[in-house]
Parts: sequence; C-alpha cells; structure tokens
Amino acid sequence: MIILVAVILGGIGGPLIYQAAQQPNIQATAIDIPPRAANPRTSTVINEGVVAGSGTFDHTTTLPGTYALVFDNSFSVFASKSVSVHYRVCPDYNSCPAITTTQAFVVDAGYSHKLSFTLTTGQRLSGSFSVSGGSGNDVEFYITAETCTQTVNFSFILVNSGSANGYATIQFQVDGQVFWTNRYFVTQGQQLPVSGSAVLSDCSGHVYNVLVSRTDKA
Repeated sequence: MIILVAVILGGIGGPLIYQAAQQPNIQATAIDIPPRAANPRTSTVINEGVVAGSGTFDHTTTLPGTYALVFDNSFSVFASKSVSVHYRVCPDYNSCPAITTTQAFVVDAGYSHKLSFTLTTGQRLSGSFSVSGGSGNDVEFYITAETCTQTVNFSFILVNSGSANGYATIQFQVDGQVFWTNRYFVTQGQQLPVSGSAVLSDCSGHVYNVLVSRTDKA
C-alpha cells in the first residue's frame, strides 16, 4: 500500500513540476526608430477682425509653442492707433494671478504690433485692450500660434525563445517615461514583427526606447 501511494504521487508530481518549468522568454529585437518627422505650423487660433474701441480675449493652449497677440493696423493708410493692453498668463484655465500686466504702444499706419509668449500645453492667456486714434478708433486683432508636432515611427521583432507560448507587454518610452504600451501574444519558438508610431506635441530632441516590461505564460 505504501509503495502504491508513492508511485501515484510521483506520477502526478512529475508532470506538474515539468509544466511549471515551461516558461516563455520573449525579447524585443531588431528595434528600429528612424529619424522623426517634424511638422511645424503657424495658425490663427482667435480672429476678432476689426475691433473698435475695446475688446477682450481668452485662449487656453492645446499645444506648446509661441503665441502672439497681434494688433494689425495695416488697413490704415494715414492714422496711427494707440493701444493699451491688460493681460494675464495663467498656469491653467482655473488658476490665474490677480494682478494683470499692462502694456501701451502705438501701431503706425500700415504696420502691426505683436506681444509674444512662450506657453506650454494648458496655459491660459486672457485680458482686454482699448484702441484710440483715427476716425474709427479701431484695429484688427487676432492671436497666432507657432507650434510643432513630430511623428516618431518605430518597429521591432518579438522573439520567443522559451519553452511555452506567452504574452509580452511592450512599452515605448520617451525620455524614460512610458508614452505607449501594448500587449502581444507570441508563440513559442516564433517571431512576431510589430510596428507603430507616436505623435509628440513638440519638435525637441528626445531619447526613445522599446522595452519588454513584462512576460506572462499563455
């Protein structure tokens, strides 16, 4: 009876230990990240047209870049315009300093005047202005944005050299921070080509990396 129990336990335990030893071994190889494709752009984010007397503005950025308040008097042939601007640059939509900054200047006939700001995503630029001069006390007002995005393409091959099918969790990192992640099934002894792209909201140089952050047995 004792011998019989030993045989049964050995018969059960052996395959279980063997199956537990079977694990995937998935690595990312042939990683290719070609040079980025930059997309600089200049756009008009607010256009109030010709404003007489006074006006207001309020814009929250969606991309980092250089934003400019433009007071355009190019439609005037002879008359200069005096402009007084009160503005606030806020860290976000809900948090604004109580004190405003004031600037006053003259925009000659046929010219325009810009007030430029380097802003990050989510900052708020708001304020008011008044105009005097000429017969209409008017000026054309708009806000421009000089922004840039970049598309980073990448490709790699997942290789499973282990003894079992498995899943690999892949991270695409930008400057050591996770920007994109996905999970893939890779058959034991097989290769899986993968490609993707990431759009960044600037055109600065960064360090990119593809990393297998986790593997799981299927």
